[in-house]
Amino acid sequence: MADEDRKEHHQVKEMLKVFQNMSSLDKEYIPQLKKIWSTLDEHIKEEEERDLPALEQKLQQAHGESNSMATFFGRTKAFIPSRSHPSAGEKPPFETVMGLLTAPIDHIADIFRKFPDQTISPNPSTK
Repeated sequence: MADEDRKEHHQVKEMLKVFQNMSSLDKEYIPQLKKIWSTLDEHIKEEEERDLPALEQKLQQAHGESNSMATFFGRTKAFIPSRSHPSAGEKPPFETVMGLLTAPIDHIADIFRKFPDQTISPNPSTK
């Protein structure tokens, strides 16, 4: 199950890498977006219908660990890169190490991607 999921995750990362470098004016923009969405939709359904119920069953057998594991998983999101890095490792521990190294850089880069393109006074009284 994990190997198949990693393979599917890598395919999506490859598609996202292409997509994140496209302009919205590119003629392949919408077809690439639809391809990504279709692949993700299929993968999400597999995880929701097969993987998550199996995981929930195992966690319940481990004396109700489901809630604490869900909380722990939610906290890890801060350490996940916001951009696709298909050349990064796909398996632990390399996936974890690369995520920890690239996540802060991605998050800082995201700030500048959204940075205002006009000068705005930080003092509201000077508007």
